[in-house]
Amino acid sequence: MSDDFDKNLDLGDSDNAGGAKPKKLAGGAGFKAILGLLKWIGIGLGIVILVVVIVVVTVGILNKQSKPMTEMPNSEDYQRATQQWAVFTAMEQVSTSTNDKEPWAVMIKVDIAYDIEDKEIAPELTNRKYQMQDFLRNFFTSKSIKELGTEHERVLKEELRNKLNEMLSKPAIKDLYFSEFRRTQM
Repeated sequence: MSDDFDKNLDLGDSDNAGGAKPKKLAGGAGFKAILGLLKWIGIGLGIVILVVVIVVVTVGILNKQSKPMTEMPNSEDYQRATQQWAVFTAMEQVSTSTNDKEPWAVMIKVDIAYDIEDKEIAPELTNRKYQMQDFLRNFFTSKSIKELGTEHERVLKEELRNKLNEMLSKPAIKDLYFSEFRRTQM
């Protein structure tokens, strides 16, 4: 039976004499190589399509679950916190010492925030710069190191803001920023 099968495989090559193996078709190896290459190209395309589908589905799910990045909170506290002020930064650093028995050196730079719409306050701050610097030096000299601790900065700012506003023609100072505040034991 296997002889009949081998005879059926013979493609009519007349040179094949008794029991010799039939010759392979020319280009058979090239055909197998092309099929192997096509198989790997198909597998690669399948993997790429699978990855693209997974990414598209994942991004779609994440976009449905998250809020847009451009949405802004509408609470009143947030809106009040984002008030934009103009800042007077021409005040020079003030260096002084505290009124403690063992004094501490204090170096502070104060920047003054005011309403950006107020066109009269900037020239007045410039004209009163040295007067305010002298006030700041006297103010910090009269304080103890305990009163100048970081836990008291909010109270200090409020007190300074009120005192500096009294020096101006109108209370235009909205906030104070300590761009530098060093306390060093002498």
